[in-house]
Amino acid sequence: MAGELFEKDQHARSPGTLGDVLYRDKSRAPVSEKDWVAIVESIAAGDRRALDALFERTHRLVFTLIFRIVSNRQTAEEVTQDLYHDVWRHAARYDAANGSVLGWVMNQARSRAIDRLRFDQRKKRVEPSSDAALLVLDMPDYRDVLEVREQSRTLRHALSVLTQGEREAIESAFFGDSTYVEVAARLKQPLATIKTRIRSALHKLRQAMAEGSKETVSSPAQTKCDLTELVCAYAARALPAGEMLVAESHLPACWQCRRELEMLLPTIESFVFWPKDLLRPTASLLKRLAQRIAAQAGGESVLPPRQWSDPDWEEVASGISCKLLATDSEEHRVSMLVRLAPGAHYPPHIHAGVEELHLLDGELWIDDRKLHPGEYNRAEPGTGDKRVWSETGCTCVLVTSTQDALR
Repeated sequence: MAGELFEKDQHARSPGTLGDVLYRDKSRAPVSEKDWVAIVESIAAGDRRALDALFERTHRLVFTLIFRIVSNRQTAEEVTQDLYHDVWRHAARYDAANGSVLGWVMNQARSRAIDRLRFDQRKKRVEPSSDAALLVLDMPDYRDVLEVREQSRTLRHALSVLTQGEREAIESAFFGDSTYVEVAARLKQPLATIKTRIRSALHKLRQAMAEGSKETVSSPAQTKCDLTELVCAYAARALPAGEMLVAESHLPACWQCRRELEMLLPTIESFVFWPKDLLRPTASLLKRLAQRIAAQAGGESVLPPRQWSDPDWEEVASGISCKLLATDSEEHRVSMLVRLAPGAHYPPHIHAGVEELHLLDGELWIDDRKLHPGEYNRAEPGTGDKRVWSETGCTCVLVTSTQDALR
């Protein structure tokens, strides 16, 4: 999209359109927007597995955006659950003519997060505190912001105790949404090595974070179960489906493994403050959502096996990578994640259709406007952006026209 590749292309031809750049590799078949629309239509028809499928595709983007707006993990999870419950109840209201499925979901996430901020602040005005005057409409409680900063500081300090291999194992498993088998293949390491690194990383982080917050750390059990290592991978959400069932059937019968898991869960929950652009909510969020729907609609809250595999990141220009989530060839629209490296520029362009951008991480300049995490930008057809760049590096959800004219 920007940088050297565009400059080189100009010697041979004009930059063309955004689609010319994104779909240059003809060997890759893009995910069709029709697949996303079919999921929403199935949800509207009462298919709970379709809701699970939409959750799997979008929940990290939704949770990250909501968390960036409300600055409180528990509140972000509550709003995320409410959002998908509302999608379940009102999926029939979705109209493909008004935009992509991802744009529809992300706009609801933003609206719900802001509504929750306003609701919480109204409650505080009804029950005023000594510092109620510091609260500003549509801004998170400054105490939540300070807590996020402190938790982030504590975690970043704790990360310094990990080896490079341990950090890679955790990030590839937890944030890469991969099993330890997939991590071992990606990092070209033996399975036993990856499992050991995950376990040692979790225990090191637990110890370091406790020391940073001056908390007392419970001593581990003197005797260890043979499946303790499995429990660590379970806590890090890195178990293959078959071993997941083994762990879930084993835990109720083994007090050592239950204690191990209980000690590790606070560390796992702190990962929402990890310095990553895409966050993950706690593992129980989907289960709580399934139970909530099952209680209303009847039936069991059975979770389906994983079906969705995220498209790969593709570097489309120097400093710019894209993950194409959905392509609407009929409406000439693309929904994608975009990452800009520090100092990277997106090329000047004219919008052929409505463009919507949700910033998830970092800072982004669009001409004279500076966006921060959680902020939104909408551009109308026929308008243009002369200068789009990031000093810090950033990640955003972008829904735009593939016919945007690059200059």
